This record gives sequence, structure tokens and C-alpha cells, in this order.
Amino acid sequence: MSVHVLVASGFAAVTAAAAVGVVAPPRRQLANRVRPYAALSRPRLGTGYADASVVTLARQDDKSAASAVLGPIIQRLADGFGRAIDAADAPTLERRLRHAGFADTSAEQYRVRQLAGACAGLALGVFLGISLFGSAGWTLLLSALFGFPGATVQRNRVERAIEQRRAVMRSEVSTVAQLLAVHVRSGHGPVDAVRSVAALGRGPVIEELRDALSWISGGTSPQRAYDKLAEQSAEPVAARLYRLLASSARSGGDIGRALLAVADDVRAQRRDELARNAVKRRTAMLVPLLLLIAPVMVLFVGAALPALVLGTGS
Repeated sequence: MSVHVLVASGFAAVTAAAAVGVVAPPRRQLANRVRPYAALSRPRLGTGYADASVVTLARQDDKSAASAVLGPIIQRLADGFGRAIDAADAPTLERRLRHAGFADTSAEQYRVRQLAGACAGLALGVFLGISLFGSAGWTLLLSALFGFPGATVQRNRVERAIEQRRAVMRSEVSTVAQLLAVHVRSGHGPVDAVRSVAALGRGPVIEELRDALSWISGGTSPQRAYDKLAEQSAEPVAARLYRLLASSARSGGDIGRALLAVADDVRAQRRDELARNAVKRRTAMLVPLLLLIAPVMVLFVGAALPALVLGTGS
């Protein structure tokens, strides 16, 4: 049996297995679904473990035998590979994932996905090199061409998500500040105003304000909660709003006018940004027109030059 047949059959088997897993995924057992909820009640009954540690142990129990054996090995390989192509440490990765809105994704999962993307790219390059060209040189070249994008696709995905989330936050801050000003001027306190707006709205800014409210409910002071939120936020405009809320919690007083001023400033910045983007797009539209029109004009002028210079023509 030739190598081409082996590679093609292996690729077909992997594709069929992946398709079956997507169409008909295996059903999770009821015990695995109930175990995290039951684990939360055990520390309250005197097990001696904290809530977070018990839930972590419950999640570890959900792993199969193959995952328990191969998981640490794959994770070590993924960490080494991730440090080779991306020098960020685990806290930096978690902060970037939180800024991108991927709070449910851990740094370990991000590293494993990087390794999986690189392996998929390498496998695709090897398959194309063997099946199309059958030479080692082309196989190595295609493996490098497909492996590098596969290794960096997760990072590019996170960076795009961060930029999109920051743009959404810039557009939301002015509305949130205005709503907070309305609630404050109607007699609500700063914390009550934030709670009322967070209960009705949605979006990245609202999600971060809900995080601050959860910290406040857990015993953190409002000033410290908003300061922490400003430090962790990916958008400076939103951090400005959070620092204003922190200063109001520290000194008190009516902040309705300050909130309206923040909304006006953010709206003016947004208007200027849209105007700059419009100018850039109009300039970009001129480039293809010049590339298409300029050669045609040169041809028309060049066609008439012999008649003008030599005096020939009809």
C-alpha cells in the first residue's frame, strides 16, 4: 500500500470522526452535571474544603482516564509551544482573554488551542505536500506555510475580539453615563444608580459594572471596586467613567453634572473618530480609481504622441 493511500485514508478517517462528533456529540452523564452543584453544598456541611477548591476537584473528577493521563502531557507541550511563539505569561493571557470577552476560557485552554491549530496546519501541509508533489522539500515548505497561521490564529482571534469590544465600549459609555446621570439626579445614590442601569442594560460596559456590583455585594468598598474595575478595563474611556464613580464613592456629592460632561466628551471623541475614519475611507477609495484610470490615460496620451511628434497620422 502506498504512502498516498495511507495518508488519504487517515485524513478521511479523522474527517469522518470529527463530522460524527459534531453531528451527534456524546451525551453527558447526569452525575457529571449534578456533581458541581452538589460540591457547593459539601463545604457548608463541614467537609473542610473551600467552595472553589471543591468545585475544582469536582471538575477534575469529570475527566476521563485518557484525559487524566494525557492531559498533563499535552498541557506541558502546549505551555512550552505557547511560550515559544508568545512570550506572555498566564496572568497576562488571562487579562487579554478577559478584555476580549472570553472570560470562560483559561490560559491553559488558550495554549492547548494554539497547539491544536499548529498541529492542524502542519498536518494539512504534510498531506498536501505528499499528495500533490510527493517531495520532502515541498512537504516541509507547505508545513511551514500552513503551520504558522495555524499557530497564530488564536492570538489574531483574541486581538480582533479586543478591538471590537473596545469599539463597542466606546459607543456605550456615553449612553451609560447619561442614564447614570438621570438616576442620580432623580434621587438615587451612585451604587443604586449603577444597580438600576445594570439591571436594565446589556453590553460590555454593563457587564463590567455588574462585576463591580458583585464585588460590592461581597464586601468590597465601592471605591475599591470601581478602582479595580478601572485598572482591569481594556478601554480608557470606560476606565474614566469608573474612576469618576470611585471618586464619587470616596468624596460623595452630586456627580450628575460630571457624568453628563463625560458623556459629552465621549460623544465628541466618537464624532471626531468617525470623521477621521470617513476621510480614510474616501482616501482609500481613490487608490483603485487611480490605479485603473491612470494607465488608461497614459495609453491614450501615448497613442497620440507619434502623430504629434512625427506629424504622421490620418
